[in-house]
Amino acid sequence: MGDNIDAARPGDEVEITGVFTNRFEYALNIKHGFPVFSTHIETNYIKRVRELINEDFTAEEKKEIRKLAKNPNIRNIIINSIAPSIYGHIDVKTAIALSMFGG
Repeated sequence: MGDNIDAARPGDEVEITGVFTNRFEYALNIKHGFPVFSTHIETNYIKRVRELINEDFTAEEKKEIRKLAKNPNIRNIIINSIAPSIYGHIDVKTAIALSMFGG
């Protein structure tokens, strides 16, 4: 994307035009014991619909964010807060957390 100012960033709402395909993954089916499909979108066009809204924080919210930032266990708190009803999948939850925070 280079220096394109209109490039989509994490958190932006986008409209994608392309071809959605899925493929049965036999190896994953054997491993997990249920049908697993690999999905792909061959994208022709991406349009940013709405940019992430960056609202100003109140003084109280800033204070709470700074307090959380000092917590040495904040990484685990964030990861465990993603889909807490789903047990395990720590690698997936870590990847989601990193993508949410641009890391």
